[in-house]
Amino acid sequence: MDNQQPPLLARQPILDRRLKVIGYELLCRPVPEDSKQWQETFGDHATSEVMISAFNDIGLDRVTQGLPAFVNFTSHWLHNPPIFPSSSLIAEILEHIEATEENITALKRLKKLGYRVALDDYRGAAEQELLFPFVDIIKVDIRQLPALSGLADIIARNRDHQLTWLAEKVETQDEYRICLEAGCELFQGYFFSRPDNVYGKRFPDNQLAVLRLLNTLNNTDSRLEDIARIIKSDPQISYKLLKAVNSAAMGCAREITSIDRAIVIVGLNRLKSWASLIALGKLTDKPQALREQAVIRAHLCRSLTFSWPAMDDDTAFTVGLFSLLDAFFDHPLEAICDRLALPQHLRNALIHHEGDYGFILATSIAMEHGEWEQIEWDILNGFGVTPGDLEKHYLQALQIARELLDAV
Repeated sequence: MDNQQPPLLARQPILDRRLKVIGYELLCRPVPEDSKQWQETFGDHATSEVMISAFNDIGLDRVTQGLPAFVNFTSHWLHNPPIFPSSSLIAEILEHIEATEENITALKRLKKLGYRVALDDYRGAAEQELLFPFVDIIKVDIRQLPALSGLADIIARNRDHQLTWLAEKVETQDEYRICLEAGCELFQGYFFSRPDNVYGKRFPDNQLAVLRLLNTLNNTDSRLEDIARIIKSDPQISYKLLKAVNSAAMGCAREITSIDRAIVIVGLNRLKSWASLIALGKLTDKPQALREQAVIRAHLCRSLTFSWPAMDDDTAFTVGLFSLLDAFFDHPLEAICDRLALPQHLRNALIHHEGDYGFILATSIAMEHGEWEQIEWDILNGFGVTPGDLEKHYLQALQIARELLDAV
């Protein structure tokens, strides 16, 4: 393993049928290869690093907000479970582990220790089904199934095992619908951040109001007075702003009841962050995970600009925050950029990942997805950003996003 690129920690949310986050898979794959050889060479170390980082270095509560962590268990970890609390972990048994008598005995021991066990990357193979009586969750790799239409039959014929079915690598709303109807209860993938194909569909009135607010908040020519006027015209945003300012995190000596006073205390940059987040929260049909993902991207993009003196951190924040607007509004980014009258360089960054802002957005997305091979390390190193620095920025963005979401 390249010592210049230590394992990085990322996470991917796991959602239930109501699109509520119920846990996170923790990703630590510096050389992401889905092969038995890679797992045998690097898998033990990768799992060790992710657990040490999550439990010791960072704190699991900061990473998962108290929700269970799905962690890959290689053959070594299956037979030598970690000392960390089993109530916080769901052991993902890798697809290369065979149903030998020794492995089945180890699975039974895991269950006695209180672990919930998931079988990773189920592809419909009969040999994998030999482990079904000894696990709790089946993670179905829908990209590897012979046909997605056969998923309902697979679940039906294994109903006696009382398993929870998790569809992973779900990338479209249509795939989500098929898996939902087939009987899956949990979902993982990028489907909740990708819109249906709705070209030509009009923006509902509530969406237009949110777009107008976002336009004002992120217009570099907007004055504090302009933003204050917008906030004071919306009771929901005004209420949540006061609630945030009076939270324990702000540490105000006495309760603040004036919107104008609250705006002064918060400051322009923080005000934009909070109000943008609250505005997106008005789109109540969208999962909380989507808002969190947008805020993490925004803060990670902002952090990366400090290594690029020519870039503006507020603009980078906007690019990260707006990169998921297509999923929020169920319209293509091109149409949303038109509504917001964004300058061409920001349009290119959002839509095509072009230019400096497009580069840091693409880096943030690759980090978020755990796609280390997509990150252009040479360019980052040229600006003094090491893999360790990127991981630190990402973890800080996670913490800031959680605090921000708690505040609003």
